[in-house]
Amino acid sequence: MRIFDANSPLMEGLSKISDLVVLNLLVLLCCIPVITAGAALTGMHYVLLKMARNEEGYIARSYFKSFKENFLQATGMWLIFLVLGFIVVLDLRLTGGSAQGALQLPAVFRYLLIAGGIYVFMMFLYAFPLLSRFQNTVIGTLRNATVLAAAAFPTTIGMTAATFFLPVAAWFFRPVFPLLLLFGFSGAGYICALLYSPVFKKIENKGKEEKTEEEDPED
Repeated sequence: MRIFDANSPLMEGLSKISDLVVLNLLVLLCCIPVITAGAALTGMHYVLLKMARNEEGYIARSYFKSFKENFLQATGMWLIFLVLGFIVVLDLRLTGGSAQGALQLPAVFRYLLIAGGIYVFMMFLYAFPLLSRFQNTVIGTLRNATVLAAAAFPTTIGMTAATFFLPVAAWFFRPVFPLLLLFGFSGAGYICALLYSPVFKKIENKGKEEKTEEEDPED
């Protein structure tokens, strides 16, 4: 096999990298208004799951298809996470130990707030991928994200590590910063998609089995 053939591993890898760069640019542009960030992330995960399963087609077309179809639900869910994040940050500042104006509460309350904030972030990692793949209400999607964050805990840890890897690397090693601009969203999201794809497969297969049982009930 020639390494420069269109179907060679090298060319397929380069094609995937270029698709991730294009997708990352689309997400960055669509996140600029802030309010549209939820739809931007949903569209990104719609494309990334297809890439992880080697089902990808036209990147921009697939991205904006999901962006438009899920805009209202994604925006509502994004606002919920913004409010939750604001509450956690505000509470941490108000219970900030010896800081001026801080409430003097037992340390356990601060630890519980930190744990709660971490769990909200873990829910966040699943919420928009779930919305991009499954039809559900916002509350139903959040409920499923809450369950998956704990039920698929090893996957959740891997997704968390993938999400923070480039930002942390860029913080300590400035030469990495261009990679953060090129792959900050899509690169981390692609690794997450590789991790959560088997989890989603189990959900999909379970849904198919339940549908089959409903169509063919036992006598």
